[in-house]
Amino acid sequence: MCSLVGLVTALHRWIGLTNTTTVALSFLLVVLAVATGWGFTESLVCSVAATLCFNYFFLAPVGTWAIADTENWVALFSFLVVAAVASQLSERARQKTRQLLRHEEEKARITELARNAELVQRSEAFKSTLLDGLAHELKTPLTSMKASISALRASGANRSSAEAELLAIVEEETDRLNRLVSEVLQMARIEAGKLRLNAEPCQVESLIARARENSQRFLDGRCVEVTVEQGLPAAWADPELIETVLRHLLGNAAKYSKPGTPIEVRGSQREGQVSICVADHGPGLNEAEIARVFEPYYRSSATAAVVSGMGMGLAIAHDIVGAHGGRIWAESWPGRGTTFTFTLPAATGKHP
Repeated sequence: MCSLVGLVTALHRWIGLTNTTTVALSFLLVVLAVATGWGFTESLVCSVAATLCFNYFFLAPVGTWAIADTENWVALFSFLVVAAVASQLSERARQKTRQLLRHEEEKARITELARNAELVQRSEAFKSTLLDGLAHELKTPLTSMKASISALRASGANRSSAEAELLAIVEEETDRLNRLVSEVLQMARIEAGKLRLNAEPCQVESLIARARENSQRFLDGRCVEVTVEQGLPAAWADPELIETVLRHLLGNAAKYSKPGTPIEVRGSQREGQVSICVADHGPGLNEAEIARVFEPYYRSSATAAVVSGMGMGLAIAHDIVGAHGGRIWAESWPGRGTTFTFTLPAATGKHP
């Protein structure tokens, strides 16, 4: 930047220009250019250098730092002030330009975000419509299959033991397929933000009893020990969704614990909320597994090959409990079992 001042000085000396007004304007243009291209500090240094060159090479007596004429003192001081003020104004203009550019970039970013949000909203609407269609298309044939198989098994017709066993297998696999379809659709609804609560006061004993009854098929005849604290208030919950949570927890306890070991279900009050625990006597989970156990589609590498499932049950349970304003967590003791606990708002007082 100072080299520009030297270049202008050399040019004027080479062509023999002695008009101080023209020289001062030339230096001022250099200062403004530096202020525009670099900044205020650089332009201020440049203005001081220009002032020194203007004094030494163009103000009488030339070649000295002395100034003979009082008017030249005024001219020199005026040049220095004008150069400094012009530098500052140029820097302000530069900052204003940067602010305008940032504002335009921010405005463009907000517009892009709004456009993306609109596209996501349209996508979610399409996803919701697709889910409703899928739910109908998948559930209808499964319901028909289940009804037909149940009617065949209840008809009392004479069948061989092999035929009866095949019908039982078909019915069991139909139930399993029905559960998998329900889980997939439920997870998709949760991800699409379509989970709706029909909450009401629910007795914990009734929730546990209904989930226990509907879980008999995959409990494999094992004992479910239920303990509910006396005077436990009703929970403010969607009974169908909380039954789903309990069925997933009971199913996990049955799958991951040794056959014949009991499953414990406990209802109690915790910090003004209703708490429900499901405990098994299985091999337990390590810290890494506990940290990821509620992630969608996560399955432990140690059991994935020997235990069937898609890794959605606990993720669904986590989101359902969260939608109720509660929380769910796991505690485990290697070799002794795992306990899953979730809380729900009590129905006493003002419900959420």
